[in-house]
Amino acid sequence: MKKRILRSVLTAAVIAWMAVIYSFSAENGEESSHTSEAVVDAVITAAESIHLVGEGGVSESARERMTFVVRKTAHATEYAILAVLFAVCLLSWGVQKAWLLAALSWVCATVYAVTDEYHQRSVAGRAGQWSDVCVDAFGAAIGIGIVLLVLVRRRRKAARNA
Repeated sequence: MKKRILRSVLTAAVIAWMAVIYSFSAENGEESSHTSEAVVDAVITAAESIHLVGEGGVSESARERMTFVVRKTAHATEYAILAVLFAVCLLSWGVQKAWLLAALSWVCATVYAVTDEYHQRSVAGRAGQWSDVCVDAFGAAIGIGIVLLVLVRRRRKAARNA
């Protein structure tokens, strides 16, 4: 019974996170830019408060580079989280082989990235880009790497304690 509940909760978490990603992708170009710019503004404000930025502030070109980094980091992070959720969910369903867990999680996250970018093609001011799929796939690989590191550590610890 506990396994069934855990599987249901983890499956729901995967679906919920996919919905979060979908909602970000459904923002039109102006809304999406506003979200990114708000993050950049917060970073600049924090940098100014600890005197990392001079009195002249940040140039427009530096702000544009920061916005680019924020957007791509957000992509990678979204899909790292999705891949971790897929991996944990698959573990709950009994997938134990590390290579299979990694492959399935990465493929599922990357396929969702492709569908997400396709979805963005229909949103005003947005464009689906293969480069974003690559960033998403890279983020998924990072998330899976973290899961594999944790699994290896836990399995080694369990073997030592056995």
